[in-house]
Amino acid sequence: MQQCKNPFIPDIMEATLLSNWKSLAIKKYDGTIDPDEHLDIYITQVRLYTIDGVVLCWVFPTSLKG
Repeated sequence: MQQCKNPFIPDIMEATLLSNWKSLAIKKYDGTIDPDEHLDIYITQVRLYTIDGVVLCWVFPTSLKG
């Protein structure tokens, strides 16, 4: 059986989200806005839940479109 490929190290893949975690209330990045602006908005939203850098990395792909 083939394993699912992912770009993350095991520490990131083993991270767990807080029980109160909800989807981020941000527009998904689709290349039409400034990437730095998207990253600033993303980090601000995630920091409402946690300061854990592992979670910051793990959740980031959910902020992207396509």
